Amino acid sequence: MITSNGLQTMALYNKWQNESLFSLCDELSQEQLLLDKGMFFDSIFKTLNHIIHVDETIHSLIYTKTLPKFDPSFIPYPEYNILKTARFEFDEKLVKESQECSQAWLDEVFEFWSERLNRNRRVPRAFYYMQMFNHQTHHRSQITSELHKMGINYGSTDLPYNPYYKF
Repeated sequence: MITSNGLQTMALYNKWQNESLFSLCDELSQEQLLLDKGMFFDSIFKTLNHIIHVDETIHSLIYTKTLPKFDPSFIPYPEYNILKTARFEFDEKLVKESQECSQAWLDEVFEFWSERLNRNRRVPRAFYYMQMFNHQTHHRSQITSELHKMGINYGSTDLPYNPYYKF
């Protein structure tokens, strides 16, 4: 499972990747952001909203141990600038949390019934952080693929090149 040090690594990576992604999206027109490109969530804008919506849902679970009702296509931030601000604030919160949390807190096990799997689940809190970062990476790659098709070079996504992490 993820350690508190590993959580910090991923929180800093996440911050870097979201800043890189939004800096490129800042250069796109409103039409380019909203254009249905045939992505799973249609557009770059909707995909960015989906990512933060899932992040906020998982984050709520991490703290409340209760999964809130969830609609995967909900658009929590209907304007790009509001979405960008919310994204950066959330990323800063994750970095701060990662620097303050203990391993014992990450290792705390949640137990609940999964309707989807039709069985009881026992999962440590750290698992949900891993899921959050994995989910972000999955959907960011969909966006970077679209940017590549538009002739935009996204640059590196490799952990060792993260300017925020001191190797």
